[in-house]
Amino acid sequence: MESRTFRGMTGKLATGGLLALAIFGLLMMVGGLHEKAWSAPRKQASNFANKPNIVLVQADDLVRGDIRYMPHVRALLQQGGTTFTNHNAPYPLCGPARASLLTGQLAHNNQVLANFKANDGGHYQLESLPGRLNANNTLAPWLKKAGYRTGFVGKYLNDYGALDRTEIPEGWDVWKGLIDQSTYDYYNYAMNINGKVRFWGDRTYAESHLELGTLSATEAPTSFGGLLAYFQQAYQPWNYFGWQRPQDYSMDVNGKMAADFVRGSARSRKPFFLYYATPGPHAEDTNHLQGLRPGAPTPDPRPPKRYENTFDDVPLPTPPSFNEEDVSDKASNVSGLAKMSDATIERVTDSYRGRLGTAKSIDDQVGKIAKALKQRGEFRNTIIILTSDNGYLQGEHRLAASKFMPFENALRIPLLIRGPGIKANRKLTRPSLDVDLTRTVLDAAGAKPGRVMDGISLLGAAKGKKKLPKRDIPMEAERPLFKFTTPLTAFDVPFYGVKTNRYKYIHWSFNEIELYDMKNDPDELQNLASNPAMAGVVAGLEKKALALSECKGSTCR
Repeated sequence: MESRTFRGMTGKLATGGLLALAIFGLLMMVGGLHEKAWSAPRKQASNFANKPNIVLVQADDLVRGDIRYMPHVRALLQQGGTTFTNHNAPYPLCGPARASLLTGQLAHNNQVLANFKANDGGHYQLESLPGRLNANNTLAPWLKKAGYRTGFVGKYLNDYGALDRTEIPEGWDVWKGLIDQSTYDYYNYAMNINGKVRFWGDRTYAESHLELGTLSATEAPTSFGGLLAYFQQAYQPWNYFGWQRPQDYSMDVNGKMAADFVRGSARSRKPFFLYYATPGPHAEDTNHLQGLRPGAPTPDPRPPKRYENTFDDVPLPTPPSFNEEDVSDKASNVSGLAKMSDATIERVTDSYRGRLGTAKSIDDQVGKIAKALKQRGEFRNTIIILTSDNGYLQGEHRLAASKFMPFENALRIPLLIRGPGIKANRKLTRPSLDVDLTRTVLDAAGAKPGRVMDGISLLGAAKGKKKLPKRDIPMEAERPLFKFTTPLTAFDVPFYGVKTNRYKYIHWSFNEIELYDMKNDPDELQNLASNPAMAGVVAGLEKKALALSECKGSTCR
């Protein structure tokens, strides 16, 4: 069987009757307004052919099962809209998944291949790419050209702000972006607020996070020891972890910013697009997930104070794949993992409950955004989307805290959509991809992309006007998470593969393969790749996976 060559393995997003008001309204159309500025109410008939507003909420590492603990999301989006139950992130990792949303292209086409520039990923990779691959040719500029007022709040691509804290990516009228590496601390962080840096929590400690980001982006570490040295340089004293003031909690702060953008934009005659990228429920890993600094705050992530004990009695989900009894059939990056100890399971349980508290805080922000839309009379004219960049493994297959891997709880992610014409309380089970969201937003906005789109619009299916197509799902990871091994990420290595309506096939960069019968084995417990009876299936899926690993546009759908 011909093995796939991994490219560059070594390192290759009102008018009134008075003349003054008329002039003011014209100025608004040309340049937009700060969300605190005043203007007369927007008249829907003059709203660029009554285009809908679009609010896209993208959580970080949210798991499909978390939705049951998010009452606003359940009422507004699940019961009030359409749920896509088989939505997938082909590259289940923050940076590539977010780049796919911004570009509408799979990683092998948009060339954002990892989280960090040192590994051909992250913000600076997208900024540096030539021609149509550049960040200037992405979702926000396309929507702005279509007449939308655009706003970004929250976590952007990895590395953002590490070299220039005041930079604002092209196409955003309002920019409120968390600056790496402070993004992952829920109490001590910095944001670029329309070109000016502002700090929350202990500024000195937040500056330590930023220093770590700058050190890593300026000269990337080449070993785990080098990463540890950067931590030791950035964090002084070593055992200090900043403030924990309730008023600084990240989701509450940036959620208010998102709602403020909605309120301010509703005064404009322009339709608006809000991309609210919550940092939660991502682990606050710059502190301690790698085991670099003992004694850090727990759980990981930390819920807001109001939800600290809300989920104390919720049991950790333990599907059949949890702490899998026998992983000898898995590829060698997993088959050597020891079973999780009781202490590890206790830590995973604590962190799971912390994640639920964090997810509940995100749910609060969805409620605030919906309230702002209703207050401004825009709720019925707004498409609201909730999704995640990727999922998260919490003990499945002995993986205590992971994404990246092509297992289902990392690969399959939530997607719920509501809005004008979209069917309520409906579930669609055919597969969809994260790149489909780009095409969906553009379709709703009547906007044109500047790239060849790898996805399809989901709008027709959400409105009940057409069925989702039967399609194969590509899977890809073109770079390891780091160029070196860490205790947490030794198994995060490149792969390509395909998921069909029956099988999942994975081809690892070290030339081992996995095959699962997803109809009879949805928990991925038995690797069938070595079964001689499956040789024909393996050969056919290898051919499909190779084709998808190089697909472009319509051949990806």
